[in-house]
Amino acid sequence: MGKAEETRQAIVEKAAVIFNKNGYQRTSMSMLTEALGLTKGAIYGHFADKDDLAVEAFRYSVRQVSERVGQRLQFHEGAVDKLRAFALTFVDFYEETVQTGGCPILNTAVDADDAHPQLHDEVRRVLTAWEGRLVAMVGAGREAGEIRPDVDAELFASSFIALIEGGILLAKTVGDKRYMERSVDGINLLIDQMKAGAG
Repeated sequence: MGKAEETRQAIVEKAAVIFNKNGYQRTSMSMLTEALGLTKGAIYGHFADKDDLAVEAFRYSVRQVSERVGQRLQFHEGAVDKLRAFALTFVDFYEETVQTGGCPILNTAVDADDAHPQLHDEVRRVLTAWEGRLVAMVGAGREAGEIRPDVDAELFASSFIALIEGGILLAKTVGDKRYMERSVDGINLLIDQMKAGAG
């Protein structure tokens, strides 16, 4: 990685936290220049504008979440165990998530819903990919005989995402990690109901 690429990456990493904590609308260029210790010209030397930086920062934040999940899943065999590990990752990294401003998907979805179409499209793309990943995991579990063939994978996937995002919202707002833990307990109940031989 060259010097210019290292600088660009450092800007993205620091800006990701700033955008996530303050939201796109409230994050000004002066706020970014002060936090990054760079001039506007230095930032614009790497990004077309604030929008461009915001999109790259969001993509970086999402990759961080995805990598955490991926690292956890590699230690588990079978769809059921992988789904449980997937959910538990959000509990295990809850404190770190709070320190960096909360879930970047949830924050950006709310912040960019009407005001920033490009960011909104990015969030939609990420949620669609997340849902697809979960549906594929359930499908693999059905093929392996771990999960009942009549399970509605799409319903499970959307419920999983809603429970995770809702758990983060409640836990961060109330200041109590137990809300996140309860959401994961709810996911585990759904997984129990999906297992072959259940109900």
